[in-house]
Amino acid sequence: MKKILIFMTLALLATTVFNAAATPVNKDVLGEWKFKSPQAPYGYETGSIVILEKEGVLAGEIKFADGTKVELKDVKFEENVLKFGINVEYNYVPIKATFEGNKMKGTANTPEGDLPFEATKIDVTE
Repeated sequence: MKKILIFMTLALLATTVFNAAATPVNKDVLGEWKFKSPQAPYGYETGSIVILEKEGVLAGEIKFADGTKVELKDVKFEENVLKFGINVEYNYVPIKATFEGNKMKGTANTPEGDLPFEATKIDVTE
């Protein structure tokens, strides 16, 4: 009876570890994305979004055209939708985007209203 219990425990543990390893981050989302948001306030209308993976967790930053960098918070990528937030001028701004190839389209939900943006992945061979 002990052998069966030990075997079942090991099988359950192996299944859990395999499932965790079998759900890697979509590598297509990682990298640098050049964005534009024409309706955004001055200084926030262009820049790049850098998405990377640290210890199996998504992270990154936004670099605005003026050189300001803002860390991405609560980064999640599920079912082709990227969600994260940034702190801008004492406000938490949730951002949501979808992907089509090397293009990203999304919306930043600011206190002044929704701001649409588009981004294109920067080819590292450029």
